[in-house]
Amino acid sequence: MATVEVGGDNSGFVENWQSGKSLAQCNLHMLTSEDSCDVDFRVGKEEKLVRAHRYVLMSRSCVFHAMLCGPLAEKGDIKVPDVEEIIFTEMLRYLYTDTTRPTAENVTGLLYLAKKYAVGGLERLCLTYLNSSLTAKNACVILEQAHVFDEEKLFDRALKVVVKNGSVTVRSPGLTCLCGSCFHKVISAEKFVTSDDTGFNAVLSWTEAECKRQGRETTPENKRLVLGDTVFELGFTSMEMELFAKTVVPSGILSGDECTKLFSYLVSPDTDVAPFKIKSKRDMGVALYAGPIHVGHSQEDSSSTIISCSQDMRLTGLWAFGNDSCIYDISLYQERTTRSPRTYPYGELENRPNTYFCSHLDEEKRTWVQREVSTVLGRSIRNEVQLELSKAVALNRYIRHKITIKRAASGMGLSGAPILNSITFGTCQISVSEESGPSLISRLILEEV
Repeated sequence: MATVEVGGDNSGFVENWQSGKSLAQCNLHMLTSEDSCDVDFRVGKEEKLVRAHRYVLMSRSCVFHAMLCGPLAEKGDIKVPDVEEIIFTEMLRYLYTDTTRPTAENVTGLLYLAKKYAVGGLERLCLTYLNSSLTAKNACVILEQAHVFDEEKLFDRALKVVVKNGSVTVRSPGLTCLCGSCFHKVISAEKFVTSDDTGFNAVLSWTEAECKRQGRETTPENKRLVLGDTVFELGFTSMEMELFAKTVVPSGILSGDECTKLFSYLVSPDTDVAPFKIKSKRDMGVALYAGPIHVGHSQEDSSSTIISCSQDMRLTGLWAFGNDSCIYDISLYQERTTRSPRTYPYGELENRPNTYFCSHLDEEKRTWVQREVSTVLGRSIRNEVQLELSKAVALNRYIRHKITIKRAASGMGLSGAPILNSITFGTCQISVSEESGPSLISRLILEEV
């Protein structure tokens, strides 16, 4: 540490810690060393002492200026019970240095303090971090925080991610943390799709968490109470009857008359089911075959199917022939075309066997490049099993993709036939062909981009 000599009555040496430091570094030193601090905070439930400088706080925040200056200024220690000391200290770091380190652990607290004390720069940093870190796994958490802080743009973006990735978001811990308003927004979204059993179990988990937040017993009656009108948005009308009977009815969240009404609809879709919302079976997918055929029992089968779409699509899952006792292994490949120059013997073309020339005509080479995919078992219906992709895969238009599937320990020998070579899905034309078979893929679950 540099020192300087001081003459006169104060002869001796003093620490020149300011030497070589920037303004921000000097400010941070004053904060961390508590040098000449003149305002004290008691932070958190434990009322930990945090010291700072009035001048810095007043120059950086109009709220602090009002708190510390004038006839209404705070007297004595200022209590801040609503955040932890580590979060409050990080906000002070920003006020002193204009920099901070938002993380998943502190960003919510920092955003709260930024709004509380009207620190616009810190607020923008936090929102930028939340936007850039938004994923399917944390989208529910960010959705709730955007709702709390009234950030409409962030809320809309998070809601879109939640809805688009329903099979992932329903398994995320953040779903049970949603307030009733946000939960209703998610469930009632037209394009929110997940497997029926997984989705309904997630709903039950949310009702249990909400009962605890409201201080209620987790009884079927209270679960129905906290659901409110959201119960009419649940996908009962798209469920298989067996799943409805074995899962929904025993849960007790529906009355006997409501169960009867929904059973009647599942048997005869012309039945009036109001006030329950009729949801289409979006996740049933696009059929690739006219129907299943029996090809004999086998302990292991495999097949490869090649598809090409006329416009950009997303593959979110598939249905395979079999049952939930089968073990499936899925691989996805994308065709890649490369071109390289060819050399032609001149003699072959002009009967001059000893003379050669190079022609720059390109030779095309097509190869299959494997793409990383993983699947989780969804629901099963008669002779078919739903396999959900953990992450949607982009299918670029006019690019061929090959899906290879292996089925082990099936105890059954169902496959598809005959193949539907040309399929229309919305405005997209899908061409399908078999590389090897018999095919084990019954349907593809696709989304338009």
